Parts: sequence; structure tokens; C-alpha cells
Amino acid sequence: MRTTTVFFDLETGGLRDGLDGRAEHPNIQVSAVAVKPGLAPTLPWEEVAWFDARIKFDPAACDPEALTMNGYDAARWAAEAVPEAQAMRSFDGFLDQHSDLRLTSKAGRPYNVARIGGHNVSSFDIPRLRRAMDRAGVRFMRACWWYPVDTYSAAIWHYYAMDGYATPPQNYQL
Repeated sequence: MRTTTVFFDLETGGLRDGLDGRAEHPNIQVSAVAVKPGLAPTLPWEEVAWFDARIKFDPAACDPEALTMNGYDAARWAAEAVPEAQAMRSFDGFLDQHSDLRLTSKAGRPYNVARIGGHNVSSFDIPRLRRAMDRAGVRFMRACWWYPVDTYSAAIWHYYAMDGYATPPQNYQL
């Protein structure tokens, strides 16, 4: 089976995660593309579906620089944004549609989840996504969040393994 990977990005109104006791900057958008390995060497990935949801939020609760970086357009958000809970439940449905990674529970029962990935998802996007899913009442997010494909970590390991044979970038941001 050619397992699907759902690469996602959670855009936010800033970097505060709420874990320091201060208010968390709101999530403003979740986007994803589901891909499978291509059938030919010239086509490494085959796009199978995409997802995008703008989320209603209070711009006053955001860092203005973050809104600019994330392409916030007040008119577009007014026309297209949905409540966070609705966006999260819709995204969970998208993950469910691409849940072809078969795992086995500790009790020995098989179940399926979506393989997920993205850039810096391990330390930033996944913890925020999990809190948003909790707020939305999603009891079991249909994603293998504990084994993500993190391109940030992969890039660091790539240059670490090269050990002087390749020049690493000045930073690992997208």
C-alpha cells in the first residue's frame, strides 16, 4: 500500500502558545495537502487532495507582524472564516479520509490514522492542533501525531549527517 501523508500548516496570530500563563495567540488558518508516493521516479509525490480553512479570530489578540507574515486579509476572513471548532472538526474529517496508516493498539486491536507532516510540526503545529481539537470536542484525532514527518528535523539531521560535506543554511525556516 502507498501510504498517504498529510502535510499541514497551522497559521497563528503570533507565537505565544499559552503554556506560560499568558493568553495564547489564536489559530487563524489550517491548510493541508494529502500526497502519496508517485508511481514514477520523475513524479516523487502525487497530490490526492487538499484542505484549507480560515478561522474566525479577534485581530486585537494577535501580533500584527504575524498577521502580515501570514497573509491576513480582513475582507477575505470576513467572507470565508468559520469558528475554530468547525474548522477543527472539518480538518479531522479530512484526516479520517486519508487514514491509511494501519497501527495496532496496546490491547492488540488494529486501527487506522493519517500520517501527518510539515515544517516544525513536532514542536509548534502539533501541540497547538491537539489543543484546538480538544477545544472542538474531537475525542480521537485521526492522525499519527506522535510519529510526524517533520521537515525541520529532517533538514537538521541531513546536515548533521553530512558533517562538513554540505554547507547548512543560515537558518532552517521555510
